[in-house]
Amino acid sequence: MLDRYGVPEILPEDAQGQLAGLYQDIQFVLKVPVVPFLFRSLALFDRFLITAWEQVRGNMLTVHMEQAAKSLRHPPLDWQVPGSDWGSHYDSETLDQLRRTLSAFQYVNPKLLLITSAWAESLGNRPILGTGYAIGSIPPGLFPGNTEIPLMHPTKAPDRIRELLEDIAGTHHAFDIACDYRALAYYPEFLGTSWDHLKPYVQTPEYQLQHSRLLTESIRLAHTMPYPVTISQEELASCFTPQQIAGIIGMVSLCQHVLPGLIIDTEFFRRMLRC
Repeated sequence: MLDRYGVPEILPEDAQGQLAGLYQDIQFVLKVPVVPFLFRSLALFDRFLITAWEQVRGNMLTVHMEQAAKSLRHPPLDWQVPGSDWGSHYDSETLDQLRRTLSAFQYVNPKLLLITSAWAESLGNRPILGTGYAIGSIPPGLFPGNTEIPLMHPTKAPDRIRELLEDIAGTHHAFDIACDYRALAYYPEFLGTSWDHLKPYVQTPEYQLQHSRLLTESIRLAHTMPYPVTISQEELASCFTPQQIAGIIGMVSLCQHVLPGLIIDTEFFRRMLRC
């Protein structure tokens, strides 16, 4: 049942003070109308999140890391992606909303993978030293036309959608329902049909190989960041207990290993929608 899923988090509507401002800055820098799960979960360790975000923030506003994220965004898929007449299911306005939703997650997930890989490397005593060379900068701010993306709470979803989300989580061996799927749950015909075609691919060695390639490449690219990311377990020891440090490292590692699959899945969904 879906009630066994769920990692503790602080939702944007519950964030106050410095954390609320941090959430706004994350959306502003990453150009997405949602606060990704990575940050909502790590907000429970706010002193870590504030420092860790400060170290990656400048990197994520450089052309170099924008290009690095772009190189991860459209992985080749060794699988036949069928087409469908979505116009028979949705009107043009709904299809536009669906495309914007997919585009938002497709844009941000590679950036999140680079961020988690940088943090994981640094916490594993392999700090990002920084090349000291940044190829230009990009302005922060949401893309024009980006609007808030609603996320369906899995435990409040209709039975049919609950079963679909549980199947997705179970197939991916996930501890929670990713924001991507919670957003797409508002388009059940699209998500259900797409997942029927994607699920067999998820279970193939080719999918796992592509997953590993994305993860490995993100680590390589993280080490090309212009500015250092040096947060360490020793630094955390002054603020957190060993159990809390283990929780931080575990959450970073969890998200790092979930994101390659989300990048692959979103590329599959994009092809299903032909956008």
